[in-house]
Amino acid sequence: MATALAQQLAQLKGLHPQERWAKGKHSLLFDYQTAADVSAETLLGIAQRGIEALCKVDRRFAPFTDSLFSRASLSVTREQLTKEENEQLNTNISAFLRVLVNHFLLPAAFQVLEYCIRRYQVHVYSVSDLLLCALPYHSTPEFARLVALLQLKETSWEWLAPCQQTGAPPPRDLLVRRCVNDQAVIREVCKGAESLGAPGFVSKTFLSFYAVLLCEVFTAAPAITEDLLTVLLPYLVAGLKGTATKDYRAATLMVLTQLLSKAQLGREFLTAMVPEVIRSAPDLGGTTAIMLLTHMAASQPELKTLPVRSMQLLVEHCQTGQQLSDLEARGAPLTPV
Repeated sequence: MATALAQQLAQLKGLHPQERWAKGKHSLLFDYQTAADVSAETLLGIAQRGIEALCKVDRRFAPFTDSLFSRASLSVTREQLTKEENEQLNTNISAFLRVLVNHFLLPAAFQVLEYCIRRYQVHVYSVSDLLLCALPYHSTPEFARLVALLQLKETSWEWLAPCQQTGAPPPRDLLVRRCVNDQAVIREVCKGAESLGAPGFVSKTFLSFYAVLLCEVFTAAPAITEDLLTVLLPYLVAGLKGTATKDYRAATLMVLTQLLSKAQLGREFLTAMVPEVIRSAPDLGGTTAIMLLTHMAASQPELKTLPVRSMQLLVEHCQTGQQLSDLEARGAPLTPV
């Protein structure tokens, strides 16, 4: 990866800045012939109109007006930036793309992405961030258009290369199968959910996509392997923590419930999950936590009853007695607890 990056930078250094721009052929808005003749000033104007439109629908875009789309950005040349400056630029771009997820299909999104591609080379340096921004829309022509421009080699997304040749979006079952067979891809999706479930960056669009996709993965997988559980565990724990946003927690609960229904899990995994469910009881609501624990115990042979210490923790975290009585009155199956 480092060698490929060094080669790209070496090629860029050999070009005059204006020549670099003129020969840029990666474009979301223009065909090859036209894109070569569009000036930096013109692209910035298009991007500024785009960011203005986006600010009207989501005020979180406002800081990026100055950090990414000001006139000062015309002088930014990535290979001339220091390591620290490049890291800061990548941080700004990543944050911008996280906000853009909910608005990817708007025309304004392509106006700003065009500038990011031509000015900041995000199709080379921010491939994963771009794909996570667009992945919930993987069945659309817009997604296919973006994928066609990305440098996928030696990334977790290299399997999308055939889509670059056909110009067609990937079928849903291809994405599901890839997640089943490739831990790197499902880890990227889980990381995306954690990132897009964070305060200030919550994307219900991505979190819904994440939860449904993982449920489909559990159904398609021949078996829920230890390797898959190892990938999932830290993200399930993160999604149940008190610091998790309610939307990330809801998506995590959907994933965990489906996982419990589809597989018999090992004692070690269950032992790790039970305390996290209990600790999250004040945020989940005691009734929800009790029902989830009951489902865990009823569906998992390795957890026929809840450990005494777990029940003690549950009593400490919520008004268990009243909630158990209410659930029993409604006919809930509470034998395990």
